[in-house]
Amino acid sequence: MRYFVIAMLFLTSLDLALAQAAGVRERESLRELPGVYVLIEAMKPDARADGLSAEAIQTATVHILRASGIRVLTQKEMHDSSEGAVLYVKVSTVKSPVGTYAYSATVELFQETQLVRQPLLGVSGITWRALGVVGNASQGHLRDAIDSAVQPQVKEFANDFQAVNPR
Repeated sequence: MRYFVIAMLFLTSLDLALAQAAGVRERESLRELPGVYVLIEAMKPDARADGLSAEAIQTATVHILRASGIRVLTQKEMHDSSEGAVLYVKVSTVKSPVGTYAYSATVELFQETQLVRQPLLGVSGITWRALGVVGNASQGHLRDAIDSAVQPQVKEFANDFQAVNPR
């Protein structure tokens, strides 16, 4: 039993070290980023009918970013800039026959990147990602559940952005 506990402690500390290293790389990918365009995944009709709104998620996300001093780009600004990035909020829902929802919510940042073996070839890739949230909620609480899942991830992005782009 003692060896099992020691092994678990070792593996846990190893996992944390790897997670922190990945976090540093992701955070560094935000350095000198001029701003982000916010893209919200379209909601399913049943979720919209039960009060979930891409527009409300967009408004809350933009508010968090602007309050953190992060420039929110228009679609045109993002397309016109080679340095623009897309903060993508994806909310997936599945409604059960009894009216409850299973959901997942993730926030990711897509940026243009270069391949090491072909530096002239630019590709879009995920350079920052929050852990994501999976849960369930009743019809009447879907919007609150999604807000509680998305907003901490957007705040995490804002904190990481501010860490490498101090004012």
